[in-house]
Amino acid sequence: MRQFGKKSIFWKWIISYISVIVIMIACNIFTHVRSWRVMEERQSHMNQQVLQQLSERLYDNILQLERIRAKILTSSHYSFLCRASAEQYKSLSYRHYMLCNEVRRFQDLSNGCSKIILYFEDGNYVVSSDNVSDASQYWEVFKEELGVTKEEWRTLLNKEYPALSMKKTASDDKQGMIYARTVQSGQTGFQRINVFFLYKEEDLKKMLSSHQKEDIYSAALIGQEEEVVLIDIGEMLIEDEDKYRVQSAVEQRLSKIELLNGDHVSLSYMQGKLSEVCLISSGNIYMESMRNSQNIYAITFFITILFSVALVIVYAKSNYKPLQELLDVLEPEEWVSVKYKNEFAMVKEKVSAVQKENKNVNLTLRRQNKLFRAEYFAKILSGNDVHLSKEHLEQFYDITFISDIFAVMLFYVESYDEEREEGMELDKAQFILGNVYHEILEEYSCVSYQTCVSDLMALVVNLPENEADRKGLLDKTMARGQEFVNQYFNMGYSVSVSNIHKGKTELAAAYQEALQAMEYKRLYGLDDMSYYENIIELSNIGYYYPIEVEQELMRHIQSSNFEGAKSAYLHVVEENIKNHMIGSQDKLRCLMYDLLATVLKTLDERQEDEQFSRELRPAKRLAACHGLTQMKETFEEILKETCEYLNKRPSTEDKETLCGQIQDYIKKHYYDTNLSVTAIAEHFSLPPVMMSRIFRETVGEKIPVVVSEVRLEAAKKLMCQSSESLGDIAEKVGFGSVRTFTRIFKQVENCTPGQWREHHL
Repeated sequence: MRQFGKKSIFWKWIISYISVIVIMIACNIFTHVRSWRVMEERQSHMNQQVLQQLSERLYDNILQLERIRAKILTSSHYSFLCRASAEQYKSLSYRHYMLCNEVRRFQDLSNGCSKIILYFEDGNYVVSSDNVSDASQYWEVFKEELGVTKEEWRTLLNKEYPALSMKKTASDDKQGMIYARTVQSGQTGFQRINVFFLYKEEDLKKMLSSHQKEDIYSAALIGQEEEVVLIDIGEMLIEDEDKYRVQSAVEQRLSKIELLNGDHVSLSYMQGKLSEVCLISSGNIYMESMRNSQNIYAITFFITILFSVALVIVYAKSNYKPLQELLDVLEPEEWVSVKYKNEFAMVKEKVSAVQKENKNVNLTLRRQNKLFRAEYFAKILSGNDVHLSKEHLEQFYDITFISDIFAVMLFYVESYDEEREEGMELDKAQFILGNVYHEILEEYSCVSYQTCVSDLMALVVNLPENEADRKGLLDKTMARGQEFVNQYFNMGYSVSVSNIHKGKTELAAAYQEALQAMEYKRLYGLDDMSYYENIIELSNIGYYYPIEVEQELMRHIQSSNFEGAKSAYLHVVEENIKNHMIGSQDKLRCLMYDLLATVLKTLDERQEDEQFSRELRPAKRLAACHGLTQMKETFEEILKETCEYLNKRPSTEDKETLCGQIQDYIKKHYYDTNLSVTAIAEHFSLPPVMMSRIFRETVGEKIPVVVSEVRLEAAKKLMCQSSESLGDIAEKVGFGSVRTFTRIFKQVENCTPGQWREHHL
């Protein structure tokens, strides 16, 4: 500080601290001026919060009453009584008794209502939580508790309530209410059945009171017919005259009134589900406490200012001490060097030099850690037992696991040429894939590590412990990754995913599962994304499928009788469902695979070409289904295609004629981007699988290959005869995009379209 003089950072700290104190003083003066308005706003806000709580309690209570009504509807005793005639009521004492017990249990769920009463119109009797009797007799016994006149009681019983309605009650100078709801309307052929929920004043106080020890509020409920039910929760309305004033004010929707003791009462309103809620609060309680708080705050503020000024000086010196010790490390002559503006400028330059050197060291360590990490995971996936401590993994390999849950993704890059940068290497393609999926997994709070085993890129995925749908998380990752790569990179690749395992020791097994799934994908031509769990052979767990039914199904298929075959397989499915023999999704899938095996056995017995079965891909199509309806629809499609195949096997001459027509059709419509095996099959009214098999057997090539050859020949002519761009040419010959055109052209000609055009011009 002495060496830098007035340029020292110490004096800047002093000025900054004092500026903060000045700003604090200005803010507090402004706060003092605005305090009363803030206090009033706070009172209003508090009232609104309490009012919201009251409305929520009432709404929760309404929802609970609706649930009780639903429970009554599901009662077997209620169902029996609502269908009984008036002549049968006297002989149904047991049903009345049982329903009474159920209503008593429902009352325990009603948030404290005093009674639940069910009224049956045909018999003019009630079943309540405490009695079963004639409606008139019930009123005679419980009229004090009900709080309504006999005429009101009759009107209440005989009215229909499509929605929950509120009725005010009064007894012994205490107010209450009844919620009424029609359980069964009095339509033709039915009797009207109403349910009533009785709440006394003490019930309402308990339901609406807060969790505070002393509630300073009262409330009023305003029903659909403007009936006001006053609930004095806070016991502030002691005098009858005060109650009358408040009730009259609520009816007139006033916001403030004065009580007999001079206390000013605020009234706030909020519309609820069935009734409007009014909150009644005393303003004097708030303002008195606020005045006391303001006086205490003013005294505290002035004391704080005095202490703040003193502490600023003390703390500024204390904070400067570590900086002084850091400066002592440097040479004394550097303190007064003119090239440094202040202490921080000098320290910053020294620290920057150290950080730069440290950064270079860290980069070197990261490269080494990356190589060691890839080698470590390659050994783990290969089954080699590598025992390293958690600290060792973090320090030397930069590996940190977030849980004990793992899965393995395996990537096989099939093509990785890119128009903008030709000659992309396999390592670069794997690097791109690894980074894309690593970033997506990070968004889902997963940790992933990349390695290569036998030219296959493996991604070890460490999933979070608290993730419930881990399979769904991997599905979303695969979908997003494929969409991103297809959009920005001209790359063809396949992905296989293992099952989810617990424990690092299971990584070798997970790798083998992913490898097996990849082999199945390449062997059977499955989708680019495959899961190990989808290729596991399901075992037969026992269901109805007798040999005679299987033989009948085979006979119908052999005779190409689709309707007969459909009837036979539906008989098997319906028998299993009717006899409850299918208890799970896996068991249902086993049954459908068994039926599918019968179809394939029929083809074998007729010595049909195995290629038809492979192109039909029945197992893959069935595996993609979810639920019985989708499985049945898919199986019927497979069954129909098989019957059509057996029924329409053309002769050798017909095959040659058909293939010639297909070739002519391709030559005439190659420019159509929607030209595909399915589109061609629809044009010739043939099953796609059968048409593909006939064409390949007769011509010796697949239809997509011929389509690509015709398009390439047309593209070559356009490249030689015109100067159009590759994008325009790709669109004209039907490739759709220049990426697809470039990829297919290089696969056939072993060079890009641009290189071919330069060589032939």
